[in-house]
Amino acid sequence: MTVTTQRLIPSEFERSSSVDELWYTRCPVPTASGIALDLGLLRDEFAKSGIVLKSIRDSDDPRVNISHFDHSLPGLFREGGNIPAIWARSEGRDTVTVALTWIDEYQAIVVRADSDIHSLADLRGRKIGLPRQHGQRIDFARAMSLHGIESGLSVAGIQLAENELVDITSNQPTFAVAAGVANGRFHELEADALVRGDVDAIYVKGAPGLGTVAAHGLRSLINLAEQPDPLRHVNNGNPRPVTVDRRTAQERPDLVARYLAVLLRASHWAAGHPAEVFGIIGKEVGRTADEARAAYGADAPHRFGLDLSEIRRQGLASQKDFLLRHGFIAKDFDVTGWINPEPLALAHELLRQG
Repeated sequence: MTVTTQRLIPSEFERSSSVDELWYTRCPVPTASGIALDLGLLRDEFAKSGIVLKSIRDSDDPRVNISHFDHSLPGLFREGGNIPAIWARSEGRDTVTVALTWIDEYQAIVVRADSDIHSLADLRGRKIGLPRQHGQRIDFARAMSLHGIESGLSVAGIQLAENELVDITSNQPTFAVAAGVANGRFHELEADALVRGDVDAIYVKGAPGLGTVAAHGLRSLINLAEQPDPLRHVNNGNPRPVTVDRRTAQERPDLVARYLAVLLRASHWAAGHPAEVFGIIGKEVGRTADEARAAYGADAPHRFGLDLSEIRRQGLASQKDFLLRHGFIAKDFDVTGWINPEPLALAHELLRQG
C-alpha cells in the first residue's frame, strides 16, 4: 500500500515549548490510531520535527504501562474504550477529550443453543453472568457487560433488579485481560459458565464475541448494534474518546492538532481501502479480516472519522452517568467541560491548508 506523507503544520504554528517525545496508546479494537500506526503516518509526521513517538506497550516500566488506564503519563495520546478514560477523569486526572470516534460493533446477549430462552422477554428472572476482576483500578469488563445487559433488557422492558446477576470471577491482572481481547480470549470465562449451565445468558461484543459464539455454538437474542436508537449502542466502545493531558493541549496545541490531523487522514484513507482496513482490524483484534467484517460491519472503513457531534457528546455523557449510577466511578464531573473542541478544529484547518 502507498501512502503519501506531508508536513501538516507550517512553521509559524510551532510553539516554543520544546518536546522531544510523545506517547500513544490505543485499545486492540478498530481505531483511527490503529490505522495511522499501521501505515506509519504518525511516526513519519512527528519524525519531521525530531519527536520520537513511543508506545506505552513497549515500555518495561509498569508505571508507564498502567497509563493506558489511569492516564498518568504526560504527553500521552489515548484512543480507546471510554470506561478507563472516564474513570481517570473522575479520579482527578487532568485530561481533555479532543475528539470522539464511533464504530458500531456486534454487541449481543447470548444463550446456549439448547436453551429454553427464545426472546428477551424470556430472560426475566433468569441468571445472567457478569465478569468480576479482582484488584483492578477499574473493572472495565464488568462495567461493559453490565451496560450491555442493562441496554438489552431495557428493550424488553425488563429491569436489572428482576434478574439474578451472577459473578464470574477472574484473578488475571489488567494487562492480561487486555491481551485477552487482542488474542480473542475475551468472554471465555463467561462462555464457560454459560456452557456449564451456571448462568442462563451472558453479554459478548466485537469480533472476539462473535468468535466465542461460534466456538461454543451459542445463540444471540439481540444485537444492540442493530437497534435504531444509537444511544442504545453506547458502551465502552461507543463513543471512543481521543484524550490527552490538559497541559500538553494547552502548551502545545499545534502538536495535538497535528496528531488529530493524521488520524483524520487515516480515516480518509480507510474509506478508500476497505480490504486493507479489515486486514488491519483483524490484526488488532486477533481475528481474520472476514471475522472483523462480520463483527464491525461492511461499512466500518467509512466510520473512522473524528468529530464532536451532539450524539457522540450525548453518548459520552450517558456512559459517564451509567458508570456513576452503578458505582464504577466515585466522583461526578462535567463532560462538557472535559471536551476541548479547539485542537480538532485546528486539525481540520491544517488539512484544508494541505
